[in-house]
Amino acid sequence: MAKGFILKDNLTKDTLLKIASYGLMTLAASTSPFFLSNLIKTYFKDPNGKLAAKRARKLRELQRRKLIEIKEMDNGSVRVTLSQNGKDLVRQYNLQDMMLKKPKHWDGLWRIMTYDIPGSQRQASMALSRKIRSLGLYQLQKSVWVYPYDIIPEIEFLCAIFNIDIDDNICYFKASDIPREKEARKFFNI
Repeated sequence: MAKGFILKDNLTKDTLLKIASYGLMTLAASTSPFFLSNLIKTYFKDPNGKLAAKRARKLRELQRRKLIEIKEMDNGSVRVTLSQNGKDLVRQYNLQDMMLKKPKHWDGLWRIMTYDIPGSQRQASMALSRKIRSLGLYQLQKSVWVYPYDIIPEIEFLCAIFNIDIDDNICYFKASDIPREKEARKFFNI
C-alpha cells in the first residue's frame, strides 16, 4: 500500500477515485494551455466551475507526487492514468469507505468465514481481524466470524488488500444454524 500519504484530503480522494472509475482519461489537443481545464470540464462534474482551478492544481500536485501519470500520445492526445502508487492509495480509500450491504430480507442462512493465516503474515491477520470486526461481523471464536448476508466480494477485496491467499487461508460457507445463534440474532437485530 502507498505509505506516507494523508488520507483526509477530500479533493485528492475525489480526484483519484474519479480517475480510477474511468480507468484512463484521454483528451485531444494537449498543446492547449487550457488542457487541464478541458480535462476537468470533460471528466469532472463541476456545474459552476468553482473547483476547476483547485482541481487543476490538484492534478499537477498528484502528478508531482507520482500518483497519476499525464502522458502525451503520438496522436496529440493526452492520457491520464493512475500510477501504481495512485492505485495503492485508491485501494486504501476503498478500504476506508468499505461497508457491507444489508438486504431488506434475510434468507435465513448464515455466512461463516474462518481463516488460518500463517504466523509469517501476522500483521495481515491482525489487519483482517480488525477490519472484519469494524465491518460488523459477529465473532464466534478467535478466527470464526458470521454474517447473515453475502460478503464474498468484500472478503475477496480484503484478501487482495492484505495480500492473503484466499484459497489457502480463508474458508467461507453457509449454514442454516450456528452455535450461539440466539446471541448472533440479537447482535444483528434479526
